[in-house]
Amino acid sequence: MGRRLTPPERPESPLAVPAFRALWIAATISFIGSFVQDVAERWVILDLTGSPLPSALMSTAFVTASMLGMLPAGVLADRGDRRSLFLLSQLVQGAAAGVVAILSFTHHLSPGVLLGGAAAVGLGMSIGSPAISAMVTDLMPRELVAEAIALNAVAFNIARAVGPAVGGVVLSTFGATTSFTLNAASFLVVAVVVVSYPLPRHRHAGAHTPVLEAFVEPMRFTLRDRGLRAVFIGMLLFSAGASVVYGLAPAYGKQAVSATPTQYGLMFGAMGAGAVLVTRVLRPIRPRVAPRVLVAGTAMLYAASALGLSRVHSIALATLLFLPAGAGWTGTFSSFTTLMQLWTPDRLRARTIALYTVVHFAMWAVGTSIGGVLAERWSVRSAMFAGASFCVLASVLTSRLRLPPSFVGPPGSLPPPPA
Repeated sequence: MGRRLTPPERPESPLAVPAFRALWIAATISFIGSFVQDVAERWVILDLTGSPLPSALMSTAFVTASMLGMLPAGVLADRGDRRSLFLLSQLVQGAAAGVVAILSFTHHLSPGVLLGGAAAVGLGMSIGSPAISAMVTDLMPRELVAEAIALNAVAFNIARAVGPAVGGVVLSTFGATTSFTLNAASFLVVAVVVVSYPLPRHRHAGAHTPVLEAFVEPMRFTLRDRGLRAVFIGMLLFSAGASVVYGLAPAYGKQAVSATPTQYGLMFGAMGAGAVLVTRVLRPIRPRVAPRVLVAGTAMLYAASALGLSRVHSIALATLLFLPAGAGWTGTFSSFTTLMQLWTPDRLRARTIALYTVVHFAMWAVGTSIGGVLAERWSVRSAMFAGASFCVLASVLTSRLRLPPSFVGPPGSLPPPPA
């Protein structure tokens, strides 16, 4: 892994680490490309079918394929070369987007092709997700891992704020084929970064663990380890309520406050801005506050913002409330993810990340479905109030969980960062 850095050489921020900075910029570009394609493919599939159901099934295809591939990918990332897996994932996603672009150019697109493309991108994402998440801990000192994970969330929030607008302009000006081509190119940008920078090549000594044991081991460890078990419980509690609120955000913008598409984009932009701000605010706080207190606080911040959103009728006030909501959202999830990664042994890290992601996706699917049912039966505001109320309960229960005692992991748990 290279020589140990002396204190003066240690980076002040994850973005001061050249490999992480390049990956972060490339990932932001790739996220934007994904949103550009998302706008185009949903528009095209509506044109082809005239029904909103196939459009909704695009997300289902992506998430289902991701969940199916995630655990095997975690096993491979702990048994083999994480860098190569991440590179493969970018090539698979780029190829899937490229095929859709070619079929669009030749006028051979169909709903089945678009759904298959979404599933292929989801599978490609799952191949590399545990690997790159595990590599974050190898790239920098432990005390910067929490900020690095939060910065990854910031990259997604930036793309979520910018991507749909860019996608709309590209679709209306150049057409769907260009949208798909740009997304394919964005994955190649990440692939070039992976090849160009000396990312860690992880190979674990226990690579010959029997396959069945490799799948079972992280589940057994999570159930037996008190701190890690508490992280999973806390994440599930918060996800159950937060997913209800987040899943109803589009309906809230359109129906509850009658926002225009531009105003709705500004609301989500405010949420992204909150995510950016919280990474700087929490950095000096994390070493001084117990994780259970900090996470309970950020969860309560999200809950209070969501409760406010369920009551206000002003677009301006709603936009302002999305700012602390973004801070609470990113602060909570990045903290849980940091604790999970740093308090898991390296030999299990990628598999535990995969397990964590699958559990999170499953709860997310359940929560958004429940939110939709509640909104149909009552109203969007009432359903959001219910989700926010559950987040209040999640915050209180999290403050009582026996989470790991710090955000830097157990002493000696990680190798020194590369020079």
